[in-house]
Amino acid sequence: MRRVLFAERISADKGERSESIESQHDKLSQRAQAEGVIVVGVAQDLSVSGDVDPFTRKALGPWLTEEGRTKWDEIWVTTQDRLSRDDEHTHDFLKQVVRQWGKRVVILDNPNLDFLTPEGRAIAYVQSIGPARELARIKARTKDSHERRRFTTRWPGGIPPFGYVPVSRFVEGKTATYLEQDPDMIKVLRFMREQILDGQSFFAVAKALNEKGEHTARDRARIRRGKPVHRRGAEEGVPEQWSETTVKSLLRDPALLGHKKHKGEVLYDSQGQPVMVAEPIFTDDEWQSLQAAVEARVQTKVRRVNGTSPLYGVVYCGECGSKAAHKGSIRSNGVEYRYYVCGSWPKESRCQGVSVRAGEVEEFIELQFLQRYGLEPVTERTWVPGTDNTRELEEVRKRIDRLRRDSVAGLWDDAQEEFRSLMHSLMARRDELAAEPVTQGRWDERETGETFQQLWGRLDLEGQRLQLIKSGYKVLLGRKTFTITPEPETWPERKARLIRLGHLTDTDTVSSEPGE
Repeated sequence: MRRVLFAERISADKGERSESIESQHDKLSQRAQAEGVIVVGVAQDLSVSGDVDPFTRKALGPWLTEEGRTKWDEIWVTTQDRLSRDDEHTHDFLKQVVRQWGKRVVILDNPNLDFLTPEGRAIAYVQSIGPARELARIKARTKDSHERRRFTTRWPGGIPPFGYVPVSRFVEGKTATYLEQDPDMIKVLRFMREQILDGQSFFAVAKALNEKGEHTARDRARIRRGKPVHRRGAEEGVPEQWSETTVKSLLRDPALLGHKKHKGEVLYDSQGQPVMVAEPIFTDDEWQSLQAAVEARVQTKVRRVNGTSPLYGVVYCGECGSKAAHKGSIRSNGVEYRYYVCGSWPKESRCQGVSVRAGEVEEFIELQFLQRYGLEPVTERTWVPGTDNTRELEEVRKRIDRLRRDSVAGLWDDAQEEFRSLMHSLMARRDELAAEPVTQGRWDERETGETFQQLWGRLDLEGQRLQLIKSGYKVLLGRKTFTITPEPETWPERKARLIRLGHLTDTDTVSSEPGE
């Protein structure tokens, strides 16, 4: 009994006029019933372009493996282009399947074509040229369509940047897709910005987003399509997780300014301006301050770890320089003992015995901080934006160079007026950008109206830890001892500080630190 495999395919090329999968299956089934063959399987490839090699197709490919081809004797298709629209793929497929494997290929609209004969193979090759040319025309039309839309405000498709959702609008008699801001995602982005400006790490922001159950851009796109969330490597319904990398990449992405991108790069118009595909989420000032904070976080070597140590990033091993670990234990009498120890021990055997009671370190460093800074006014950083058009200027110069090369190649011979107008506008923009001064953005300090002693009292442990790091404090552990930097102030230094703050005058007769 003849064992038959149905090969059905519908193309992903929007311009291709092809029969439906249902129609293909009905025709193949009717023929199989008439001839009384056994149908061993149906290789149904949905939305697969005609230029995809049959051996790599998701449904058909497994049937063409060494194991798969033992299960059938004949492959049936309704028309030859259901195998492939690429003439070379068609030729290679027939050579492999018919001549080398000794299988039979049946095409319903030409059932008498014998691929074992030179004439049959020649006819098949000639018949494959027409679909190949049609496929080339489809690709050209699709490419031209994409090129025309590339520099417009329309969204070309795919997963939108985080913060935006696709919407359909009826414009100039046609329905097109555009991007609009999503209020829920805007709140998430503003939360992320505030966290980074406040000194949190990318890891901490990602952890907070995961704990809040905020979906990623991909998961949100799946939900809009009515599909379940899905993390790669997990079952459906398990959401994707935010990571350091995704947070950092998102907060650096110029798509948040509404800029349109192609192959990862921002598109610029003939005037050298970014092509806008949506309203920006952040203002220029907000964006510049965010980028400065992101860059500062990228350059820091201290990785933030939540929920581990009250002084993580402050206490280090004095022997090997590793960050200290916070250890705790409860004795039989119910008393809890906490210690800071070398985080690399026992890997670093020389650090055995480097341990200090946590309470002693925490109390001492708090005392030293408040003695030094308690009466100092608290300041907050305010971003003063700069101006730097270097990148845009470079892009404009590249466009001028490309335009000149195209002119030399004769691509503008029949559009000289348009060429001159475009060149004039680009050169004017280049001169305008080159004349603008470059000033670096900077942070200014502004007093908040409270002292560090007042601030310290309302901070939680995490806030106090971050404040110590900002103030440059560092503790080095020894064997039941520790040293701290900056070193405690001498009385003359403290007196000078109090005089500067107005709490003492030069005429005060205090000669030593009170309490000594």
